[in-house]
Amino acid sequence: MEKNKPVMLTGLMDNHWKACTDWVNPNGKPNLQFFSTHFGSSKVQVADCDTRDFTDQKREDMLVSDFVRLCFKYEGSAVQCSNQIGVSNGDSASVPYLKDWHFVKEYPDYVPYITPMFFCDDWLNLYLDNFRMNTYSDRDQQNKEICCSDYRFVYMGVKGSWTPLHADVFRAAPKALQIDEDVLYGIIVLCDLKIIEHDDDAVLMKYA
Repeated sequence: MEKNKPVMLTGLMDNHWKACTDWVNPNGKPNLQFFSTHFGSSKVQVADCDTRDFTDQKREDMLVSDFVRLCFKYEGSAVQCSNQIGVSNGDSASVPYLKDWHFVKEYPDYVPYITPMFFCDDWLNLYLDNFRMNTYSDRDQQNKEICCSDYRFVYMGVKGSWTPLHADVFRAAPKALQIDEDVLYGIIVLCDLKIIEHDDDAVLMKYA
């Protein structure tokens, strides 16, 4: 990591992590119903992967329970299209992708994981755990403070969901812990930068 090159570390997660047990079904698939049952009242941002909004995707605030229903609707639509051998009736559901959920801050008593020793020197979140970045006085104060309180996010998406090319917050080096399913990462080297700058359809990450 000192050379600023991508690194893949294995063996950091174990079955003692709640995220590895609660968030995954016995068949190895994401347990979306667990989120709906236990955290369904949380308000989150959900991107519509089929609708572009400037350089991002169109986002909508919704409850986690509503997001899970969208996922089930999309998966059912995808199965139906597959059974029809690719024939679409134009009524397929859009691809939902939950982004930037401040799960750890919102549920401090639920500990989904233990930060690996390699990443414990987390100066950004250490600061935000002790000092507020913003202060709000209206009735939405608690929700607004959570939304800018830390940078330990949870992301969830169905097969085919993706996020456009982007730089992570504060240009920080991200640490991604993949609990289930496969994610396709596009690694961009400096010599390709001029090409990427002119490629409006570049994709950085996609659920395979």
